[in-house]
Amino acid sequence: MKFEMLVCLYASPVSVCYDNDNDAWIPEQWAMESLVILEESVVMSGLVHRDFEAQVQNFGDVVNTRRPAKFYSARKTDADSVVEQEAVSANVAVPLNQHHYNTFIIKDGEGSKSFAELVQVYLRPSVQAVARGVDRSVIGQAHAFLAAGPTKRVGGLGTSSSSNVRARLVEAREKLNVLNVPEDEMRHVIMTAGLEADMLNTDLFVKANESGTVNALRRAQIGRLFGFGLYAANNVPSATTGDTVAGTITAAHAAGATAAKACSIASYEATVGEWFTVAGNDQPEYATAVTASTNTTSITSNEANKNATEAAAVVTLYKKCVANGGYALGYSKEIAVDGFTVAPTAGRMLATGTGGSRKIYTIIESREGSGVQYLLLDRPLEAAITNDDNLFPGPVGDMNLAFHRNALALVTRPLARPNSAAGVMSAVASSEANKLSMRICMQYDSTKQGTRVTCDMLSGVALLDINMGCLILG
Repeated sequence: MKFEMLVCLYASPVSVCYDNDNDAWIPEQWAMESLVILEESVVMSGLVHRDFEAQVQNFGDVVNTRRPAKFYSARKTDADSVVEQEAVSANVAVPLNQHHYNTFIIKDGEGSKSFAELVQVYLRPSVQAVARGVDRSVIGQAHAFLAAGPTKRVGGLGTSSSSNVRARLVEAREKLNVLNVPEDEMRHVIMTAGLEADMLNTDLFVKANESGTVNALRRAQIGRLFGFGLYAANNVPSATTGDTVAGTITAAHAAGATAAKACSIASYEATVGEWFTVAGNDQPEYATAVTASTNTTSITSNEANKNATEAAAVVTLYKKCVANGGYALGYSKEIAVDGFTVAPTAGRMLATGTGGSRKIYTIIESREGSGVQYLLLDRPLEAAITNDDNLFPGPVGDMNLAFHRNALALVTRPLARPNSAAGVMSAVASSEANKLSMRICMQYDSTKQGTRVTCDMLSGVALLDINMGCLILG
């Protein structure tokens, strides 16, 4: 794989390298190798609109990218003059508020290893962790298509199978066609392992390989079908476990039904804002009103039924958790939550607030703490969270995405190098061709008796056009 790189080098090197030196501690080499690993590791980030300039930026800076212009067909007679249409792309302001990093220490005893050995043991997994965060931040924008309502979805949660995967791909194609999404090589489906397995259990996989795609089975691509490039990736939002309570919906409800639903959920008082699903409808819904006292007897959904449901249909309600601590608007690090039996996991939605103040995020990392769960979200907080605020983990299932490249944008810029006078060796590697940049910083820690290495990159993610994609629930 060929890379065209612009590498920022030291103005004044911290250390002098001689011909007989071990090359393990030359940051320029680490930076260039990290960029190669990054490009090899991202999937979703390589399928969306990319905006890159080799101009150093800082966290929080705003970059203006462009939403591609749309033109319409006009008609004239011989007597008419042509009427010009403005070749203007709408501006989209993207804050560079995604500073992804991974830091590790190479102890003195390990420092004698060759550069090649250190790459495999330390650098590769470190950069792959950064790549995972970047990819999940991009695909995590699935929450926007979820919030757009049933018109931006096909399928149902937990209902994907080899018998219906063809119909769902065809329905997704139909939705994009109706929305006049360009039929070109930039239409893609990014899917979970579950949807991929359903596809591989049909003749679709064979047909995809017969499509003549030279990149089939390379870097997550399994071919082209129905006008889509098909990609499978571990970072697509997916979850199999949740903190739930079950009950039944008393009466049948037709497709399009919007009234409050009488229900029976024993020994649990539902809360406005909690997510739920109803068997047969199988859509991610949340409660906008409830009637409850010890038992829940009525629940009102935020949206009309997409599919008809029968009397005594099972309703599965996903229990709230609560914030452990307060977090300001724009907070971008992990938030701690408690008040759960089953901890929220990466791949699930997480909502805050109710009514017009409700915000929906995607959990991109989840790790266990002492009595709490630490959650990293797809973007900084768009509304402050107060200690003990209710938080609402989303339903389990898969959020596959059918989209055009111009639905989403990943904007990246090089990070500034720290002052070498502080004893930090650093380098930045940037690729104009692949529109990515990575920084490596190294500094010896006399207390820990090793060299601390940080791999990081600066990016921003934006929804360019909600009408350029749709979810495939599974």
